[in-house]
Parts: sequence; C-alpha cells; structure tokens
Amino acid sequence: MPYNLLIVDGDSESNGRLAQGLRQEFDVDACELARQALDRLRARKPDLLALGLDLPDMDGMTFLKVLRETENGKDIPVIIMSLKKTEESVQQAYDLGIDDYMTKPVDVRELLVRSRTVLRRHFERAEHWGAALAIQGIEIDPSQRRCLVNGKRVVLRPREFELLEILMRKAGRVLSRNYLLETVWGMSSSSDTRAVDVMVSRLRHKLGARGRKSIETVSKMGYTFLPPSD
Repeated sequence: MPYNLLIVDGDSESNGRLAQGLRQEFDVDACELARQALDRLRARKPDLLALGLDLPDMDGMTFLKVLRETENGKDIPVIIMSLKKTEESVQQAYDLGIDDYMTKPVDVRELLVRSRTVLRRHFERAEHWGAALAIQGIEIDPSQRRCLVNGKRVVLRPREFELLEILMRKAGRVLSRNYLLETVWGMSSSSDTRAVDVMVSRLRHKLGARGRKSIETVSKMGYTFLPPSD
C-alpha cells in the first residue's frame, strides 16, 4: 500500500503539478487552505506533509505550530516549500521539527527523491534499534525513544534523538557536518549543512548543562561527543 502524502500550499497550479508528479509513487492529497488541511488531518493522518509557507488563510509557520499541538500532527514528517530561505526562517522551521526545507519553485523530481528519503528514515530506520547507552549522565534507549539527563526525562523529536544517538555511539570521534547530514538526514553532502548546526544548538539547549559540556564543536570540522574522562 503506497504512503499517503498531503500537499498544503496556497498555489493551486503548483499543487496540481506536484500532485500529478508524485502520484506515480504515492497516494497524494492536496489542499490550499490551512483550515482544509486541519480538517483532513483530523480525518486521516498522512505519512508525510509537504507544506508551503504562503497559505492564504494562515501563515505557514503558524500552521506548523498548530499542527504540532494536534494529536495527529505532532510527529508527522514535514517538508517545507518556501519562496525564501533565510537563516532565520530555516532555524525557525527546524525548531518546529521539520525534516527538510526546499526553495520554490520546487522540482517535482527532487521532491520525489526527498520524500522517499524522509519516509525511509522515518518508518524503516525505526525497525533497527540500537542498545541502550549512557555517557556522562546522559542516557538513551532507542527502543523507547527515551532520553534521560541526570535521571530526568528529556523529550526529543525523532531527528534530535537520532543525532544524539550517533554522536554518543561514536563518542570521542569528530563527525563532520557532511557526515551527519548524510547519516541523520539522508541528504547528500552537497546540501546545506546549516541544518546540522541548528539542530546541534537545539539539542544542546534541551540537554542543558550536560549537553553543552558533552557536545563539543571542533572548529572547521564538525562535532564530537566527549567520552567519559578516566
């Protein structure tokens, strides 16, 4: 049974073009208004949401915030489609747990490839859990997607958890931004690595003092999770 993809964009012509191209592989639904999207989300939870930020009845970022507060929308993978791509807009979007950010006009072939990548990571990678791990007061249990800092639960979004897990499993090694982009995001090293910096910053904030101490920036190279001191 094909994955269900919901396109929400104020541009009806773009909606039709993208929907037609994606239907070769996905079960596609499309709408132009935020209120229509919320109605459809209540009736049926899609596997992936492709969201344009220029909606006629609601700012796209506002819609994304509302989406994350709903039961059906709190963990849906999201690909943003936007006319602009600034550092501020990208950071705001990733702070709201998106999976990818594309600039309009969106090429349907590229959206198809990115959609496959996001869905594969979201649904198939979850079948291969690693063992629980604890380093310097930070504990993770991939089988339950649980993270504890000094014994206290910290809620992480799926990709935040994946980033923390790979940093911890390779503690002591410097991981480049390109490596993390390919491993956690499933994106090529030619893509924008700013997403990595944004997520590391957010992860440190959520983990508090432990995160700021344990996840170290290595100038011009990437990041490393410091191993336990002897």
